[in-house]
Amino acid sequence: MAATLKVYLVNKAGDLSGRFDDSHRKTCGEKLKAYFDAIIPSVAKYNAVSVIWDGKAADPTTSDFVCYLLTSAADSIVATKATGDITLGVSGSTMLSAADKAVVSEVYLRQIVQGGDPRGNATTNRETVVANCILHELAHNLLDATAPNVLDVHKVKDGVICRETDNKPLTGTDAPGNADNTAFQTGFTRRTAGIKQYTGGMPS
Repeated sequence: MAATLKVYLVNKAGDLSGRFDDSHRKTCGEKLKAYFDAIIPSVAKYNAVSVIWDGKAADPTTSDFVCYLLTSAADSIVATKATGDITLGVSGSTMLSAADKAVVSEVYLRQIVQGGDPRGNATTNRETVVANCILHELAHNLLDATAPNVLDVHKVKDGVICRETDNKPLTGTDAPGNADNTAFQTGFTRRTAGIKQYTGGMPS
């Protein structure tokens, strides 16, 4: 029976002094929902999408996604879960936590919204850029954070969101295309059991 894909966005960054407040978060969530609405018609296991801010640690299932919105990489959950040297992404990171047997996805809002400068002005189309960066990390979550990899997110042919982003960051004019949607559809089809999400940073 088809289910609702739930995407939990856990805000741990506050509102960046008003630069990413409730209204920005609402718009960002709506944008992300629209992205997944375009993906799931070809995915038998889902018939709806719901983007949920925060939620409770007991809520997500292996069929859902969780992404943490952090102020900066200094707050990284991924870094605390790494067992060896790790290089965090510029705008976000995703990794399987061996100890938790769960995948952690996170984005760094100050970098995305203000270029990393605490006093910096907010970037144009900030809600879309954040949604794009979240979608990129969730692509890693689904496709190449656990073995066996479905595909390498940074090597998707014609990918707009699914590509290497450290040297050419995602922008507010980027939007997922057919290659990105197909990558997600392939991942959902292959990962029949879903993926355990890290919920240790969610409210209890």
